[in-house]
Amino acid sequence: MGAAAVLAGVVSLVTVAGLVWTAHLLRVGTMDALDLARKVATPVPASAVDWPEMHVLAAVSQGTLGEPGLALLHVQWPARPDWTATLLVDLGSDQERSLGLLSEWCAACASVSPSRSAGTAVELRRRQSLDRVRAELLSEDNSAPRLDTCR
Repeated sequence: MGAAAVLAGVVSLVTVAGLVWTAHLLRVGTMDALDLARKVATPVPASAVDWPEMHVLAAVSQGTLGEPGLALLHVQWPARPDWTATLLVDLGSDQERSLGLLSEWCAACASVSPSRSAGTAVELRRRQSLDRVRAELLSEDNSAPRLDTCR
């Protein structure tokens, strides 16, 4: 009788874990779909932040710890590899964590969904994940030279 109760508990635990994982995947998938639907409404985006997705080709800190969290991001639109931009962003007080995430995304050639928030605030979210970087967009250069692309 005790073994049957343990088996029932294990089966219940596995079922609950599967349902939680399914809910997580649905949430992330819905976020990706909503981001893409918003972006498709802009046929020719004027800014890299309006692209449906981007790859971070380089992330370079422009300061030291204790100073404002300025960073340069060189990004590319994967669907149009000749479209690149360099963004000057202020990562704020979360600079160390944000640069770590951006570096990981760069190394993994991860697909990133950019979006605008209030004012000049931007949010970069790795697709198929809940990882996010929030920053203030200070400047953007769309005439940046093209670096190696993600393959």
